[in-house]
Amino acid sequence: MVSSMQRIRHFLSTVPTLHKILLGNSLVIAAGAILGTAITKQFVEQSNFELAAIFVAVGITASIVVNYFILRVALRPVLMLRTTVDQVARGEPGARAAVDHIADPDLARLALALNNMLNRLDADARLSDENRRQLRALSAQVIGAQEEERKRIARELHDETSQALATLDLNLERIQAALDDAEACARVEASRQLLQQTMEGLRKLVYELRPTMLDDLGLIPAIRWYARTRLETRGVHVHVEPTACEDRFVPTLETALFRIAQEGINNIAQHATAHNAWVRLNCHNSQITLTVEDDGRGFDVDKMLGPGEGGHLGLFGIQERVFLLGGTFAVDSTLEGGTRLTVTVPAD
Repeated sequence: MVSSMQRIRHFLSTVPTLHKILLGNSLVIAAGAILGTAITKQFVEQSNFELAAIFVAVGITASIVVNYFILRVALRPVLMLRTTVDQVARGEPGARAAVDHIADPDLARLALALNNMLNRLDADARLSDENRRQLRALSAQVIGAQEEERKRIARELHDETSQALATLDLNLERIQAALDDAEACARVEASRQLLQQTMEGLRKLVYELRPTMLDDLGLIPAIRWYARTRLETRGVHVHVEPTACEDRFVPTLETALFRIAQEGINNIAQHATAHNAWVRLNCHNSQITLTVEDDGRGFDVDKMLGPGEGGHLGLFGIQERVFLLGGTFAVDSTLEGGTRLTVTVPAD
């Protein structure tokens, strides 16, 4: 008897869901029709309508209960698939449908297709992560090579070109002192003034490329010098406010934070039309927070940070540096309320 029931159960489990539901409902309808007709005929003949109504109600209830259990058994594999989908939605990477536990051939094929799709998505995700990791490594190498090249060019301009121009200025001064012709002296003086302007522009270019103050004195003096040099000449009052940041950081971190502050300061100088600018550096709980803020004209953050031609490469460069440092990046701006750039990175 038990063996017969098991064979019947196994046979029913292999029947497609549509056929199960159709078979179950057909049996319920047929049984209800036969029993209902017999009961109704018997009690109508006995004129016992109350008892007939009770039996009809019991028959309907029994039909509903039988249908419920039939549908529950038939749709159990669907519930298993739903559980798998819920696991995937919760972010469980290894969630897969138990195909071996689904005897229904249609649902088994559906479960197999779902598993294949999840396997392909996992493979694509792994490939995407690997490509992203390689891109980050390449980006770090590019930024490092850029800083080294800046340092090399700045050193050559400072040590060679600046010295050569200073020597040329000294020679022009001696020539000017030896001349008796007033017109020739005036020409030499004009040449010296042009040379000194060139030397001043070269000095600024060297500091733009790699301020020696950053290597010699550290991050805060370099930011303070750059902000005042870049902004106060444009009438912007600069406030540099370090908080609990007394120690030197590793050179890579100092360079990255200086470049971020430099980009923020340049944006204020070129676009903000501000009256005041604040550069804050806060060190707390092994975290460094750099804030560059102004009270000038803001911009549409979504447009600037979005893809396409409207994007701002400077902000993208800040994002990339912050991402490589394992930090966070935020920009808050309103058209009339100024802009605040906030960067938080780990101190180590």
